Amino acid sequence: MHALLHRRPPTAWDNFTSSPLLFLAQRIYAWTQSHPSPILVPAKEKVRVVCISDTHNTHHSQPPLPDGDILIHSGDLTQSGTLRELCDALDWLNSQPHELKIFVAGNHDSSLADPKTREHVMATYPALTYLENSSIELTVRRRTLRVYGSPYTPKHGSWSFQFPRVSPATYSPNAYQRAECKSTKVWSSIPQLADIVITHGPPFSHLDLGRTGCYALLYALWRVRPRLHVFGHIHAARGVEYLRWDQVQRTYEEICARRAGLGGLVRLVWWAVAGKVWAWLWAGDKEDREGLQTILVNAAAVGGMKDDQKRGALVVEI
Repeated sequence: MHALLHRRPPTAWDNFTSSPLLFLAQRIYAWTQSHPSPILVPAKEKVRVVCISDTHNTHHSQPPLPDGDILIHSGDLTQSGTLRELCDALDWLNSQPHELKIFVAGNHDSSLADPKTREHVMATYPALTYLENSSIELTVRRRTLRVYGSPYTPKHGSWSFQFPRVSPATYSPNAYQRAECKSTKVWSSIPQLADIVITHGPPFSHLDLGRTGCYALLYALWRVRPRLHVFGHIHAARGVEYLRWDQVQRTYEEICARRAGLGGLVRLVWWAVAGKVWAWLWAGDKEDREGLQTILVNAAAVGGMKDDQKRGALVVEI
């Protein structure tokens, strides 16, 4: 697990020698990310979301959190998962001025796997909302937002809140293998109309440092298409990405999952160029396209080979 989460980001040469096909697909897909669709919401109704994850006991040494309407911590508040570590992290989270504060556990936060600890947390910190395969509705700036949260990630080591990893090349939500059944059951609990999804780990092929994310989660996101998905877990993949749920994205994911080869790369080039031409032709269109995209945020706060970087939170508006 340490090697997975704390390894250095691969160089361009590493990526190319590992898989020239995937290297080219990633470059083409990144090119399509340069101009995200506009979010046309009246300024007074925009919700400012402060996202942070993977603080691993460094919360007191992180940069001050920016102002916002909602504060989200997507897990790994602790390093060893002890109750003492957890309470110290939650004291810090509870002290933040944000009106709405939501968090999920991460694989390091093992004390939250105990029902008695969860009950203690909810009773001790009523201003904090803990989500575990559950949802809540919030009213923010005259808008109702449905928020879902889950701590689960594909199995790697013997940590908490894990399920068997599925194969991207063969996954089907209708399969009866143990891995498919477990992961499908977890992500089927995401409400169809969820506006914000919070998970500890990333979806497959997006902000996951290659292909370490959960393919079953990605499959579920195609069904739900929330406005915002916040996660962490893979420290070196921190960043923001926009999903448009189009043929460019679908073809890119097929290549990453090894469901498409060289022919998929040709299709990816075609769809990417066609998308750029379409965006240019319709540059003056004022249609609200907010519902056509999802903002992904990997908000891992620590970074570097030894987690010596303290990078703070990322902020988005929805």
